[in-house]
Amino acid sequence: MNLKAFFNQCHKKDVFKMLSIYVVSSWVLLQVLAVTWHPLGLPDKSVTYLIIVLLLCFPIYIFYIWKANIVSSAKEEVLLDAIEMKKKSDFKKAYFSSLTVISTLCLAAVLLIVNNNFSKTKSLQNVVKQSGKIAVLHFGNNTGNPEYDIISKIAADWIMHGITENKAGQVITQEVVNQYANVLKIKNNKEEVNSTVKEYLLPSKIISGNFYLKNNKLLFQCIIKDGVKDETLIAFQSKECDLNNGIDCIDDLKESILGFLMTEDLKKEMLQEIPPKYEAYRYLMEANNTSESQEYISLLNKAIEADSTYFEPKVFRVAYYYNRGDFVKADSLLKNIKPNLINNKRQHNLLNTYNALLTGNNKKVYTTTLNEYEIAPFDLKSNRSTMVVALQMVNRPQDVTAIFNEIKMDSMDKQNCPECLIRIYVKALADIELKKYENAFQLLEPIAEESEKIFLNKALITSYVRSGKNDKLDNFLNKLELVNNPETYYDFYLFTAKEYLLLGNSKVANLHLTKILSAAKKITNKKLLAETLYFKNEFKEAEKLLEELYKIDPTDTDVLIKLAICNLKLGDKKEEKLYLTKLEESRKIYQFGSIDYAFAQFFAIAENKMKMEKHLTKAVAEGHLFTSQTFQNDPHFVKFKDSPSFRTILNYWH
Repeated sequence: MNLKAFFNQCHKKDVFKMLSIYVVSSWVLLQVLAVTWHPLGLPDKSVTYLIIVLLLCFPIYIFYIWKANIVSSAKEEVLLDAIEMKKKSDFKKAYFSSLTVISTLCLAAVLLIVNNNFSKTKSLQNVVKQSGKIAVLHFGNNTGNPEYDIISKIAADWIMHGITENKAGQVITQEVVNQYANVLKIKNNKEEVNSTVKEYLLPSKIISGNFYLKNNKLLFQCIIKDGVKDETLIAFQSKECDLNNGIDCIDDLKESILGFLMTEDLKKEMLQEIPPKYEAYRYLMEANNTSESQEYISLLNKAIEADSTYFEPKVFRVAYYYNRGDFVKADSLLKNIKPNLINNKRQHNLLNTYNALLTGNNKKVYTTTLNEYEIAPFDLKSNRSTMVVALQMVNRPQDVTAIFNEIKMDSMDKQNCPECLIRIYVKALADIELKKYENAFQLLEPIAEESEKIFLNKALITSYVRSGKNDKLDNFLNKLELVNNPETYYDFYLFTAKEYLLLGNSKVANLHLTKILSAAKKITNKKLLAETLYFKNEFKEAEKLLEELYKIDPTDTDVLIKLAICNLKLGDKKEEKLYLTKLEESRKIYQFGSIDYAFAQFFAIAENKMKMEKHLTKAVAEGHLFTSQTFQNDPHFVKFKDSPSFRTILNYWH
């Protein structure tokens, strides 16, 4: 159908008439909304929204014309000859071809409008253009004494020097502002000067302030404004100092300003709403970049000394002593921390986390850790901590994979990334618990042989033993023998033997234990030899070595319970009772169920299931950890670990 015939048919079917109604109505609606959106309190982009809606509805309206007007009128024509049928078919093709073109144009127009009005690109370009410029204006002298005018310049110069020295931004000085004001012939009017700063110099931020005299003391006030929106970003707490020591106030103010500028992009990760002083923040960054223990705690103390309101180093200091096992010190420091703001939920959440850790409430630890994790799921330390808590505190290996997958490590240098290695280790242990041994192989095999980390090698041994990969295990143990000293190597053998005991395969376990004893002359580690004899059921010989270890450290819970078990097996009731009594007397705070766990081991060997489960439940409730060698991974419980009641204990925190 030619164009003229198509237009004639459209005219005949009133298509143009109905389209003109839509166009005119749309134009009227836009004109009305353009005038009324502000009085009605509608959003700024109300007209834009309406244009988008009208454009999207236009193709729908054209289709509606076809259905409601053209199709219905065609039904009235009962008999059509061949020529008329062809005309009708050609018109339909031309109509829908036009509809397709119009729909495409409308969609393109909508995308263009959305891109220009709602895309972040434009605003980001503006931010990039302005982000490096910070205007530092002279402080207003409100003392009424011209002698103090020099302080105005000193304050601006000192702040400017701090920003430049620490590379916090490109500074626009008051002198530059004055030059523009002179060229533009603007009088010394504060409002006009500020307008000039924003319009011509395009700073992202404007720092300004005033100082006053109050009871022979200087009082400094300072604010930072957004250079584009003219909104106050922060108003700093007033600084007060002696009249002759104004520089102290200015220096303190400079530290606060630098702290704000350096942490502004970290608001989501920050633990407090008020930025720390820059010196304190710098000490904390240095602490996070050191691996030396004493230097780390020294830098944390310096950060707290530099800014006593800085919350983060206080919490990190609690974590430091907790991780070292100094729970009394950690608890004491925790009780002295007060949240800066009543409504700061994140501060309260972290305090609740460490309080739960110190009281053994593992379920609460997991809940609060998840809250922190949601804030920074891609932070390696936060991610790693959440994985550890999920697996070792609440025994939820099924939760570990999703947390692990949040961070892709394909391009990371894993051998030089301690957090990466721990994440791989925890993920592998979780896969082993879920019997996904192939997943564990894929994670561990590329790094375990190259790494000096014993825990990675042991995890790979576990995966080989439990999956029945005996050939791979033998090859791996042979490689470990070549690269480790005898005591480390035989410790791997002891670990392997315990893995076979967990499978109920005492025959193969004894082969590994015998190999250790055959090299006893090369081994100076008495605890390694004592454990080897103990798990080989040579209790008389094991008792001799354990008694030597007991004399060295009478508080060693593991030695005490093994001595009690040895005497149980040897039938010496008196000695058995003696060591059980000493174990009971060793109870104190912050043991997290270790005493009850030891008693559970004893009653498991004594085959007293009721008492074993009673103590094991108490151990879990007090916060004992689910590790690669406790609970279901402890050979002491091999006879009970698959029972329903034992599984209930494992799910205590679920």
